[in-house]
Amino acid sequence: MEKRRAKAAGIAAAVLLMMASAFVASVLGRQDAAEQLARYRAENRELISSLQAMERRSGQLSRALDDLSVREQRFRLVAGLPLLDPEVYSVGVGGPGGVDPTNDEFFEIAPDLAREAGDVAVDIDQLLRRADLLRSSLTEAADSLGTQRERYQRIPSIWPVMAEGSFLSSGFSHNRLHPLLGLRRPHTAVDISADFGSPVVAAGAGRVTFAGSKSGYGRIVEIDHGDGYESRYAHLGRIAVRVGEQVRRGDMLGEVGVSGTATGPNLHYEVWVNGRPVNPVGYFLDSYRP
Repeated sequence: MEKRRAKAAGIAAAVLLMMASAFVASVLGRQDAAEQLARYRAENRELISSLQAMERRSGQLSRALDDLSVREQRFRLVAGLPLLDPEVYSVGVGGPGGVDPTNDEFFEIAPDLAREAGDVAVDIDQLLRRADLLRSSLTEAADSLGTQRERYQRIPSIWPVMAEGSFLSSGFSHNRLHPLLGLRRPHTAVDISADFGSPVVAAGAGRVTFAGSKSGYGRIVEIDHGDGYESRYAHLGRIAVRVGEQVRRGDMLGEVGVSGTATGPNLHYEVWVNGRPVNPVGYFLDSYRP
């Protein structure tokens, strides 16, 4: 009998121990779960805060790109380029309207947060595409403007005599009375009177193709500016350049003289375009005077 009672007591004690262990494990498990949940909630708060900050920054970037787009259009116009076609622009910055990460574990845990994160990712991706398109467009405009600037520097368009008091003494004409010959003949140039020895400069950048003397012209310098433009500087008293020399706009070519059929110190100045003489006055930038 005593053995039975002892055995029963042992079994009861074991059951109580198992129940106590299970209770303790349950309590500890709930505590671990609560701590884990608290960590998840803290991480979610941080993630939400980060997403909100990213949304604000993407909004700021979008407004900045809007302003840059206006400047980009103006820059393209100045550079002589057409505006971007709206279809090209939409293809460049377009993309999916949203994200549906239904297979994502993150979506299963926090669907609202997952959708918000997906939308922010799409916004940022579109902003990056837009920025890349604007970068390419501005690079193209800068290259075009640089090319145009170089071409502009080559067109003969400044007053070629650097002297106070220089003036236009004879204009471009197809039927002018020659002051020495007394005959009417074309005067495919303008004459600029100035003091003897006044500096004569290149009206545009180019390469010297002739530097010497020619009948009627006296001492003369000829420049090839490219794109069909040429200029000629005659009646010089002195030549300061050589054939083959590259000159920039404003570089000295020589000095005003009376060589050739000149009646007094002056520069005989011609501009040719595609093999035909044109009135140089039409190419002066602002006025006749330097």
